[in-house]
Order: sequence, then structure tokens, then C-alpha cells
Amino acid sequence: MSSDEEIFGKRPKEYFQVKEKKTVTFIFSCLYMGFMGFIPIFLGILGFMKIYFPGASTWFFVSNIVLGILMIIGAIATFNFFKMGIYLFGLTLILDILFHLSLGFEELDAINGLYLFIGFALVPIIPRWKLFK
Repeated sequence: MSSDEEIFGKRPKEYFQVKEKKTVTFIFSCLYMGFMGFIPIFLGILGFMKIYFPGASTWFFVSNIVLGILMIIGAIATFNFFKMGIYLFGLTLILDILFHLSLGFEELDAINGLYLFIGFALVPIIPRWKLFK
């Protein structure tokens, strides 16, 4: 028995054996990632209409829209099995969180999105990592 098995127990080997490339859970996780990209775009549009944070400057809303577009590009690249897509989505999500926290906005939608991305979206993606380019 190896030291890893002593610490973590015996891991099922079939978790990393991929039978189908794009399963329903993989498609749903990519759709979720794309949906998370529409939230900053929607908030940016509401900001331009002076509904969301009416006192904020326009560069804040433009940067929200740009981050949302980058998230959607990351979701599409993930769906097409590019490693860059997962990195791009994760980086823009973290940038969105840091951006809101640095400006003092206490909204937790991006932080909840990070938890759901780690817990929901990465579960069907990790076994397919060897298929990504």
C-alpha cells in the first residue's frame, strides 16, 4: 500500500476514465460559465441606465462589460476543449471579485460564482483535462 493510499484511502480509478467527451453535466457546466459572464454585462447595462450604482463613473460599467465578455469567451473556449478557456474564465472571475472589493462594493454574486465554479463547473471538467488542447 502506497503512502497516498494510507492517507487518502483508495481512490476510484474510473473517475478519470472518460467514456464520452461532452456529457450533459459538461454542457451544463459550460452553460453555467457562460451565464456567469452575462451577469457583469447586465450590471454594466443597468449602470449605464443609472439603475445600478447611479453615482459610479462610466469606466466602472465599461470594465464590467469587458470582464463579462471575457468570461463568455472563456466558457466558449472551455466548451471547445481549450485549456486557455478555463484559465481565462477563472482569472476574469477573480478579477471581477477583486475589482468589486477594491471599490468597496459589498455584493457577493461574484464570490458565490467562484464557489459554484469550483464546486459545480470543475467537477465534470477535471476528468476531461487530458482532452484539452
